[in-house]
Amino acid sequence: MRLKISFVSEQEYITLPLHHNKTVQGMFYKSLPKPLSDFLHEMGFFYNGRRFKLFTFSKIQSSHFIPIKNKKRIKYKTPITLFISSGVDEFTKNWGDFLLKSHRILLGKNELYLGSIEAIKTPVFKEEMLIRTLSPITVYRTFENERKYYRYYSPQEPEFQELISENIRKKFEILSGKKLDKFPIQIQPAGKIRKVLFKYKDFPIEAYEGTFKIKTDPEMFKAVYDTGLGAKNSQGFGMIEVI
Repeated sequence: MRLKISFVSEQEYITLPLHHNKTVQGMFYKSLPKPLSDFLHEMGFFYNGRRFKLFTFSKIQSSHFIPIKNKKRIKYKTPITLFISSGVDEFTKNWGDFLLKSHRILLGKNELYLGSIEAIKTPVFKEEMLIRTLSPITVYRTFENERKYYRYYSPQEPEFQELISENIRKKFEILSGKKLDKFPIQIQPAGKIRKVLFKYKDFPIEAYEGTFKIKTDPEMFKAVYDTGLGAKNSQGFGMIEVI
């Protein structure tokens, strides 16, 4: 289930850290009942010792933004729009209920008010689709050579598709309770792809945004669509839409 949320403000612009995924994530965690928020933040769903949160959110959408790089800040013209989705409908419904009942919402130090909220209809899934990123996709592997380090992969490398496929399989098994063996999937750029660099808690993340062509089983893809593609979805990565 997916929501499109518009926020308004008494200020023409709101100001956020240049890398503000954690700030947006924090707003959404605080927009859930505490037991549910604690479950998502502290536990999530375990699969072979790894945790999955099964939700994702988009980048902030605004008609105008102004980076202030010397202060590591960015200003967004209001109103702003965010999308949030989860493979678990209960989470999304709780976000909707909270926001509808809230007089104001804090995003960092910015006071926001709900302008509108809309449940987005699930698209028709086909074996071959064009998808567009609403937040960039990241995939990586962890290595240790005296110290732990992370190797991120680009859409031009075979590991990109391989890791997305493995990630989809794990999410499908968590959500459906069914074992999923190998399944057909191809994902490749369908236009210009842009590499973007983010920081989350000062941790650097490499990700890619743009339009992709994906070929896969539509019923399987429907089950995981609202969880996001790739890794770090609950940090604001991997949200896509069918175009």
